[in-house]
Amino acid sequence: MSAPSARTGYVTILRRDLLLAWRRRGEAAFPVLYALIVATLFPFALGPEGALLARIAAGVVLVTVLLAMLLALDGLFRPDVEDGSLEQLLLAPQPLGLLLAAKILAHWLTTALPLLLASPLLAAMLHLPVAVLPVLLVALALATPLMSLLGALVVALTVGTRRSGMLLALMLLPLMVPVVIFAAGAVSAAQQGLPFIAPLAWLGAALVLALVLAPAACAAALRIALDA
Repeated sequence: MSAPSARTGYVTILRRDLLLAWRRRGEAAFPVLYALIVATLFPFALGPEGALLARIAAGVVLVTVLLAMLLALDGLFRPDVEDGSLEQLLLAPQPLGLLLAAKILAHWLTTALPLLLASPLLAAMLHLPVAVLPVLLVALALATPLMSLLGALVVALTVGTRRSGMLLALMLLPLMVPVVIFAAGAVSAAQQGLPFIAPLAWLGAALVLALVLAPAACAAALRIALDA
């Protein structure tokens, strides 16, 4: 298939999913509200000591963002399965992996990007030093698309099962452990004045690998799930 046709299909799917998300923009606010509520609970539970909150701020923000993204992952492919539009994607002349990449990008733009924009507020609530905030933002900018790609793969594997929410969490959370470790490690190193480029480089390498492999793996998993 020619490159313009593939590009047109990609842009069409991206525009469609963004339009649907805009029509349900009230639901898009739920992950951000969830993240704000969870981040607010930590000062109440641990006390107002700034040094303690600053020490755990990076890990709290990263885990909070991960859990907030998990809330919206189950709806990544399921509505398309229920209304039959996913079968139309399977029959489209464009590569299925490319079309799924557009859906994953739309999910990141509507779910992770608002969380990324809200992360400075979450960090301020937990007394994270302002000088470390750019490192946290870079870590989140690398970690959240990686979370979306890995989450999409797990969703594709479980889309054919009933009550897949718990199964999705059990399969996805272990995959997220290295992401959280490297991202939190970079912020922790920056807080201590140590080099922090290496953890970010590992996150970047993992993101590039996921960008190449995850859409094709999602396409294969969805074909298997819909043929079952």
